Amino acid sequence: MSPLYADGMILQCNKPLRIQGQACSGEWVTVRIAGHMQQTCCRSDGRWEVVLEAILPGGPFRMEVSTPKKQLVYKDVYAGEVWLCSGQSNMVVTMRNYLPENRDPNNRVPYRYFSLYPFAPTYPGKWAWGVNRCINRYRYISYTGWRECRSPFLGDLSAIAYYYGEELSSRLGIPVGLIVNPVGGTAEYCWIERHILQQEFPEILSNWYENSRVTEWMKERAIENIGKSIPEQEQLHPYHPGYCYEVCIRPIKGYPIRGCIWFAGESSAQLNDSVQFERLQELLIRSWRTDWGECFPFNYVQLHGMNYENAFGKGTKYYYSEIREAQRKLLKKIPYVGMAVSYDLSVEDNPHFKNRRPMGERLARLALHYTYGQKDIVPCGPQPREAWLHENLIRIKFDFASGLQTSDGASVQTIKVAGADGKFYPADGRIEEEQLLVACPEVQSPCRVHYAFDAYPCKANLVNGNGLPAAAFEIEITQ
Repeated sequence: MSPLYADGMILQCNKPLRIQGQACSGEWVTVRIAGHMQQTCCRSDGRWEVVLEAILPGGPFRMEVSTPKKQLVYKDVYAGEVWLCSGQSNMVVTMRNYLPENRDPNNRVPYRYFSLYPFAPTYPGKWAWGVNRCINRYRYISYTGWRECRSPFLGDLSAIAYYYGEELSSRLGIPVGLIVNPVGGTAEYCWIERHILQQEFPEILSNWYENSRVTEWMKERAIENIGKSIPEQEQLHPYHPGYCYEVCIRPIKGYPIRGCIWFAGESSAQLNDSVQFERLQELLIRSWRTDWGECFPFNYVQLHGMNYENAFGKGTKYYYSEIREAQRKLLKKIPYVGMAVSYDLSVEDNPHFKNRRPMGERLARLALHYTYGQKDIVPCGPQPREAWLHENLIRIKFDFASGLQTSDGASVQTIKVAGADGKFYPADGRIEEEQLLVACPEVQSPCRVHYAFDAYPCKANLVNGNGLPAAAFEIEITQ
């Protein structure tokens, strides 16, 4: 069975419980928990599956999985809300730096996590020979088992995941379980099954080290880790297409979850190809939902910002603005997705901003509003609905704009307008009746308007009455 089936596990409550595993072909498998029991005969391929009636939140329970020859017993099992927390390095950053200011949660119900983590992170430097061998055998990931989200286990837990789960636990008052499996530096295609890529995006699979669709620094880091100036094609690396799927998703797919939170995209921002990013991100979401057999909620972070020349040297170019816009567009392309804004938390010279709590809480707002039906909780900051020209002013209407204002009381910053030539000019904006009115004398026939569209939009200041920042956006102006 999946390593997630272990003592102390949190099982998803309030929906039919699908349990899967492997046994000898033709064997009868019996699963018992919380007064529910189901039996099935193992298929010829060695796989079996049962679906139990929904379990109400609570516990502790004892779960038994047995065949005529073997019995597995899991103790201290609870039913609650289970979320997958994945992505790249901004989801990796742990609670270790936050322990002095963080106290153990006051929740009276279990709040636990299960971490799948690389035993050799993709930091700069050459790996030992044994690491390469393990990676080629897909033995790259270690497991923590189920742990309580409290001392002494907090140090290695993703900070964003922790603050997310803490908010859910506090608001819902039922057990919460987090499955945490990010890998630093990875791109979207790392997390998609290889045969799906062969069908849907085969161009990413050919000659990875020379492929123009792969970020240069990822190639360089892989070569540095592997320790070879000319990498042999038979040596695998976590940045290769499909690798993280095999080691981080395949072992857990099908384990019952409520949904997923995701923070990634930085590794795609060095490529001037937001269309590729959008296509791969959509493919990732749809393929994972197919693996789990349900259209589960998928909430992600719209990328933060950075001054890349200050951080990495003059001439460095990243396309964060374009990636942010691609992330925003996905909201209208894919059902049951949500987006939390992060640019206001950015720091100028570091891709890993320090203030993690607001990010976790913003992701929790999306889940509480959309998944758990707590409509009194505003899910996010203002999202642009439409822009039109009226009496020489551009009017922009937003969703979630109640109490629209600026965070500092100043005029609205970082607005630009372009005509048919695509050249953007700074514009003035003011708020009127929860709409944004924009004027730009330099553009006689405005076609597009964007907001917070710089690489480091530190001056962006449009928020709603809950203080939640507006999404970065670029939209067409209708006449």
